[in-house]
Order: sequence, then structure tokens, then C-alpha cells
Amino acid sequence: MRNFVYKTEIECPVSALFDWHLRERAFERLTPPWLDVHVKGMPKPLELGLKIDMSVRKFGVPLDCRFAVTELETDKKFVDEQLKGPFAYWRHEHKFEALDGDRSLMHDDIRFTLPLGFVSDRLMGPFMERDLQRLFQYRHEVLKRDLSNFMRNRLRPRQKCSVLSPQSKLFEPLASYLATQGHAVHAHPLGSEQIQGDDTTTLINLCDQASDMRTTESLISDYLTGNSRLKVYIEVHDAYAGDNSNENFNRRCERLREASVRCIYVRTGAILSAGFGVLRNNRDWRSETQPWIAVDDLVSAIEFCMLDETISGQIHMSANQKKPPTNEFKTLFDMQYPLRYPTLKAARAHVLE
Repeated sequence: MRNFVYKTEIECPVSALFDWHLRERAFERLTPPWLDVHVKGMPKPLELGLKIDMSVRKFGVPLDCRFAVTELETDKKFVDEQLKGPFAYWRHEHKFEALDGDRSLMHDDIRFTLPLGFVSDRLMGPFMERDLQRLFQYRHEVLKRDLSNFMRNRLRPRQKCSVLSPQSKLFEPLASYLATQGHAVHAHPLGSEQIQGDDTTTLINLCDQASDMRTTESLISDYLTGNSRLKVYIEVHDAYAGDNSNENFNRRCERLREASVRCIYVRTGAILSAGFGVLRNNRDWRSETQPWIAVDDLVSAIEFCMLDETISGQIHMSANQKKPPTNEFKTLFDMQYPLRYPTLKAARAHVLE
């Protein structure tokens, strides 16, 4: 049996660190973009006895796995164990230790046995430990930065977010980030008839090349029917949208503004993620002239705009361009957004295996 341990100090109370792990989509948020993992079923908050079914694809071969939460002690620890999967034995203990009022220790302790015993352990054991080292380096970096955001925004009201176009590749990173920050997140396909009259406070429209702006305008009109709680509308277009959607943004938002809804148009740089975007098919992409932004900065910046009541209008989200494409746009630098990954080297190191 092998034993892998990874520890990191995190600037937050132990209760905040523990509660972060209890929220829906926490597992998805901690899954690196280079892993091909699909969690089955609807997202659920962590609780004792919870069973998580997932499909993991390795070297093109899909594997069905099941894990169960077998122990849970508030602000102290929880344990998940493999019920079905590639390991002969797997037990992962997540331990939380208060260092002082504002600092905590995240302690991951994994004991595992590979199948086929001694032979596979000698051949594959070192590779498995290397993979775990990279995995938990990624996970703990996400935890440190996400908890830093949470502590900075902890006094701001949590939002009820409806996200349109959940087929967008950006949906999962955005939904998992917002959910673990404590916001409620619901997915709605374009044309859904279930979004009228709900209690959404923020509507996020993930547009892509196939987005029909006429559908968007009709949807906005319908959405206002019976919804008096909507406060923020955010429309997100990636760098390759290739349309003039920003030119008609003000017209699309006329009815929203009449209802005192704050409207934000986002144009992104090339999104850096191993799971989609420019790095998906070209891991060597290193353009310093083209606008780009790490996916974790993008989802964090969307929340930044959502929570700051002074921000509205057209925003260009890029980590490397301080000058906006046109005078109508503001940049992340104009808004004093604290970039997680201000250099291409740092962004690539985070998202690539």
C-alpha cells in the first residue's frame, strides 16, 4: 500500500475552508481541465453517505467509478473511499486544521493499492505518485485563490444565478466556481420555458458563434415577465465570436435598463484551458500579441463584475492587453481586477498537465 500526503496553508478560517468543500460542484471545481472526468447525475452537496458516480477516460478507455463519503466530522475531516474503480484500494482523508483565526491547514492523506499487487506497484506506483503530486498542486492552488476571493467578498450578498446556453464549454468552469463561492446556480437552455417568474438575481448568457441575437432579445423580453428580482444581466462572447453583437448591446438591454437591471457585455480574449479553447488542440500556443485570459481569471472576473454595483457596460477581459479594442470598452486593468495569472507562462503552467 502506498501513502500520498499533500499539505497547504490557506488564508481563511477553518470553517470557511470546510464549508467550501460541502458545496455543490466542489469536486468539479477541483478537477483539473486536462482530466477527462464526467460526474453523473445532478450536482449534490457533500454529506455523509453521499455516493459519487463518474466516468473517467484514460488513454481513450472509459472507466466507471463510484466513491462514497464514509466519514464526516464538521470542521475536522471527511473521508471518501472507492466502491468501484481502477484501484484495488483507495481511501482519501481530507483533514482541516485551524492554525489560528485566519489561517488553516488543508491536509490530504491518500492510501491506495494498485491492482495486480507487487508487479503493478513496482511499474506504475512512481507514475501514480507523480500524477497525484500534479493533481494536488492544482487543487490546492485553486483552493488558495478561491478562498481568497471568498474572504474578500464574504460580506457581499450571495446571488441566484441562471446561466443560459449550458452547452457552452465555459459553463462547467463558471458554474463550479460560482457554486463554490456560495452562489446558487441553475442552467437553462436557450428557449427554456421554465425561466419566467423565478427568483433569479443574475442572468448570465454564454454566447458563442451559433448564438442568435434575435433569440437573445426575445428571451430578455420574456424573462422580464413575472421577474422583479433580476438585478444583473451579463452577456459573454468569446474572442472568436466574429460578430457585431456589442454594437447592438444597448438596444438589447433597453427593457432591462428600464427595469433597473445592470447590464454588462463581456468580450473575452482567447481562453486558456486544457479542456477547450486555443490550448485544447495546440498545447504550444504562446501568442503574446493576441488577447488571452486564463479560464480561472475569466470566471473570477465575471463574479467580480457581478458583485461590484459600479460596473456596467462593455468589458474586455484580457490579461495581457491594457488598451481596450474600442473606446466603448473598459479593461480588467481599468476595473482594478486582481489577476491570478498575469503572465502567459503562469497561466499555461496552471492549466496544462
